[in-house]
Amino acid sequence: MHELRVPQLIMFDLDGTLADTACQLGHAVNEALKAVGYPVISMERLRSYIGNGAALLVARALAGRRDIALTDVDEKLLSDARNVFNEAYLSCCDCKDCIYPGVFTTLSSLKSLGIKLAVVTNKPHRFIEPVLAPSGLLDCFDYWLGSEIISEKKPDPAPLNYVASMLNVNVYDSWMVGDSINDVEAAVNTGIPGIAVTFGYNQGIDFRKAGASRIIDRFSDISEIIRELK
Repeated sequence: MHELRVPQLIMFDLDGTLADTACQLGHAVNEALKAVGYPVISMERLRSYIGNGAALLVARALAGRRDIALTDVDEKLLSDARNVFNEAYLSCCDCKDCIYPGVFTTLSSLKSLGIKLAVVTNKPHRFIEPVLAPSGLLDCFDYWLGSEIISEKKPDPAPLNYVASMLNVNVYDSWMVGDSINDVEAAVNTGIPGIAVTFGYNQGIDFRKAGASRIIDRFSDISEIIRELK
């Protein structure tokens, strides 16, 4: 757990942090499952699989469990399913109707304070703009990074260090905000405060034990923390 001070940069996860994207992901996953002859899964199960990028999401759906590696699923089967997933997801991934309450006003408030904002997600980079741009949410951010731009993913510290360097900010003047253990561990591994949100896809993780500096129930609580620190 790291001491909180007013940051120069706040990095945000996307799925389960900025927007509840499970419905769009679920549609794409189930289209992929049907295409390869597998039964569809429930939204409850789908939510438990979110958190480590699209490839592992599809692999978990094929395997029917969370605790797997990509190599546990037949390579051709996974490739075929991912191709269908990618096409289906691009057709429905706009998140304008599922942005969490308080996101726009909070991000606007943070920007007015001169704090730089970025998205750091394990979602493939090519999906970020189609997900965030139609709602105007993408315009709130100074930078965004998905997987495939660099080889490492959260909880590795490399994505956070990379984004801070691209924005010319000392990474130790940053926060990471997210809904999963990957986000909190990425912050801990980077040596910066991690703010955990309770409204995403956290699968009942004890964020305090994981090292979260603060746990919040509303997105707007971020502004409250900043006010406390000023």
